[in-house]
Amino acid sequence: MKLNTPALGIRANLLQKWMPIGLILLVATGLYLYQLGTESLWYDELFSINKTQSGISLPPKNLTRPFYFMILHIWMQFSTSTVWLRGLSVIFGLGSIFLIYLLGRRLAGKPVGLIAALLLTLSPLFINHAQEVRMYTLIPFLSLGGTLALVHALENPRFAAINWWAVARFLALVTTPVSVTLFVPDLVLIGWQFRNHKRRLFAFGIRLLLIGSCWLPLVSAVNESSTKFLKGWVTQYPKPNIILIISEVTHLTAFWPLRHLLGSGISANDLMKQLNQQSIMDWLVEHVLTSNLVPLLYYMAYTAMAIGLLAIALLSRHPTL
Repeated sequence: MKLNTPALGIRANLLQKWMPIGLILLVATGLYLYQLGTESLWYDELFSINKTQSGISLPPKNLTRPFYFMILHIWMQFSTSTVWLRGLSVIFGLGSIFLIYLLGRRLAGKPVGLIAALLLTLSPLFINHAQEVRMYTLIPFLSLGGTLALVHALENPRFAAINWWAVARFLALVTTPVSVTLFVPDLVLIGWQFRNHKRRLFAFGIRLLLIGSCWLPLVSAVNESSTKFLKGWVTQYPKPNIILIISEVTHLTAFWPLRHLLGSGISANDLMKQLNQQSIMDWLVEHVLTSNLVPLLYYMAYTAMAIGLLAIALLSRHPTL
């Protein structure tokens, strides 16, 4: 009996091509589903659920960021259990990992795509958002999808790629108005790439006009909502300074425990008084290690890995450093 060598070769190539990202997605699935329904719903999640059930977060009552709530409304028709509702974010989280892999592979090769996917998979911040009934995984999913479509359009400006870019960017806009900032690098890249091709610039321009004509009627609602937000509970927070800005950088990447500690009501003066009364090690054991050992070690490992990968990337680019 002869083996079908070409068929086996195709299967082996497919396995070699997709197994690494498949394993990463498997790890991500385990992390995102782990104790998914253990924690009770918190305020923002209850806001999403209640406002969707009452219709307040749906058009025409909500024109600021309705897209996630429209999807959630459909999702809730099948079940309203905590695990099911949070499962929607899990799906978009897994989709974001796959898209960032495709984007990295397209721009810089397969190793870069796998590393990017692994970093996103293990990110404590992203794990947290993948277990919330909020739009925080839908936003990167749409953003990455639009960027991937733009890369295809820049390399091969066919109507399909341009249309996918326009659709993804518009959906990102109606998920969160902050997505309007994505158009800044988009327009720079499009303008530079096709600076000598008026016909292709015109094709992108038509899509931009369509996006603008659909979104401009919503701008007044966005402005009203933003003004109300900035004049509301945001005013209760201190004005940002250099320390807060630096701490936010770590807060938005790895939830570094020191940032959480500094934001939990312990002032710098109180911290110094406590350290004067006991050794640093005793203080760490009492206030950090006893209750936060596992998260602390995980955050430290993730941060060390991210710094190590950054150092490797810099050294590979500049071996003389």
